[in-house]
Amino acid sequence: MKNNKLKPCPFCGSTEVAFLDGGVYDEMRFQVECQNCGATVGFINESRSDDELGEAWNMRSTTEIKSKTMTLDEAIEYCEEVATKNCLEYVEEHQQLANWLHTLKYLDENAVMPIYKKQDWLDIANYYGIKQIPVAIEEMAELTQALTKYLRISQGGQPALKLMSEVQDSVEEELSDVIVMMIQLQYLFNIDNGTINKIADEKLKRTLKLMEEQK
Repeated sequence: MKNNKLKPCPFCGSTEVAFLDGGVYDEMRFQVECQNCGATVGFINESRSDDELGEAWNMRSTTEIKSKTMTLDEAIEYCEEVATKNCLEYVEEHQQLANWLHTLKYLDENAVMPIYKKQDWLDIANYYGIKQIPVAIEEMAELTQALTKYLRISQGGQPALKLMSEVQDSVEEELSDVIVMMIQLQYLFNIDNGTINKIADEKLKRTLKLMEEQK
């Protein structure tokens, strides 16, 4: 039967939520089920009153979710809260999901310049050492040249021998070269991702503040 005291489904938002006898699993004597997406809450090997089942179903994350889209922190909080409710199904799955989300958050916060086969580039930096510094300077100079030519053509300056598409390709190539050299310099100077992210975040805040002041 449907019960108006049951909150909408936390997964799909449907109000078609009902108390069910039995259910999909024989050992599940009573449960609450969303009739739209099939999400369930129940007690195993024992029956419970509608009030107890309703209380279990109505448990929600303390985070107020105003839209269907969660932030990463809200998703972690929700999964961890679900994992602590021993009356709910999929407790282990929610805890595992929370652990994966923690890993994703760490990578999101600490990744600076992810690149294919990064370890190979670090091995190269370790082999050549500080001899890679002039190589980095050379690559940055080549990127500067490619960008300068791009601006000259795009702004209608003196004609160049290369087509715009060729200049675009040059920018992509030189930018890639600079990125791999920056990774090697970060390694050679022993600068951790946290330091780079902290400095970048401070610069970001200053820039956003200046942009706001210029409005």
